Amino acid sequence: MRLAGKVTIISGAASGMGAATARLFAREGAKVVIADRLAHEGRQVAETIGAAARFEALDVTDEGNWESVVAATRRQFGKLDILVNNAGISGSAEQDFYSTEAWHRIMGVNATGVFLGIKHAIPAMVAAGGGSIVNLSSIAASSAARMFIWPTTPPRRRCD
Repeated sequence: MRLAGKVTIISGAASGMGAATARLFAREGAKVVIADRLAHEGRQVAETIGAAARFEALDVTDEGNWESVVAATRRQFGKLDILVNNAGISGSAEQDFYSTEAWHRIMGVNATGVFLGIKHAIPAMVAAGGGSIVNLSSIAASSAARMFIWPTTPPRRRCD
């Protein structure tokens, strides 16, 4: 019960690591807001957790949506102690990974979405007397992958 009495928002919590984090936090005593664009899946995760969880629709790229989710969390649970910025996309489904539209989509979710979450969570955490923010990313944040760097295999050259 390390998180007893804590209230958390987890973005991208309708599946994968976000859903697993929500379940773990609830088992540790937290109230959990499952925040995701995937409404059906998000509601299912909240239902499996029970009374300690609720679903809130969230497009992390929409600043007004962040404001609404933080406000709903405070109305429902009285405060916000923890934000887990888990939502992210890889871009592997993009038809043209090098298009400007793909860049904006990926950066919107993976960078702007994190910034907006932080921006709107901090005032609520200050009002609650403090809090914690956890920003998750994939290994791609610190390690290059060939498929994203070069569209075809470049010629091998020996460098001495």
